[in-house]
Amino acid sequence: SLDRAIRLCARTLDFGQAQETSPKRKPFELAPLVAEVGEGLGLPQPERIEWISDIPAELKVDADRDQLFRVLSNLCRNAVQALESDADGMGEIVITARREGSVTLIDVRDTGPGVSERARAHLFQAFQSVARKGGTGLGLAIAAELVSAHGGEIMLVSNEGGATFRVIIPDVVVELQRARRRSA
Repeated sequence: SLDRAIRLCARTLDFGQAQETSPKRKPFELAPLVAEVGEGLGLPQPERIEWISDIPAELKVDADRDQLFRVLSNLCRNAVQALESDADGMGEIVITARREGSVTLIDVRDTGPGVSERARAHLFQAFQSVARKGGTGLGLAIAAELVSAHGGEIMLVSNEGGATFRVIIPDVVVELQRARRRSA
């Protein structure tokens, strides 16, 4: 019955949802966007959550600014919730980024309890990875969809001492697709 209800809700949302628009990409500096994400989530929270943005001021990413904001907001909101669910409710969220050739790598790390084994099994699937009461299970699914539309990838790269998610955004989608074809 529960699976049937989930399928019904998913189909209802699929039917009624507006499809995400294709990314409107252009290069922009990443540091101000990350600062906006922190401000939007009320970070830092003195005596509770430390907010560390280690983004070089000159680092640019070729992406849709609004969509990347949404991706990073979802990841950071999950990190805040993970820290708040921990016994002492304290910790830190660290965002780092770097360039590797024509690719931008963005890491979002928290010092929370990490992602449970149950949640890891369906991490980027809608309605499947809810790790907290009251969650919809859509945050990571939406983030994955938006990153994929950029020709990129999102993954959990570490679960030790908290969770670290990596977002990979290539400058030009065609380059990543060609590289994948060559390696296949």
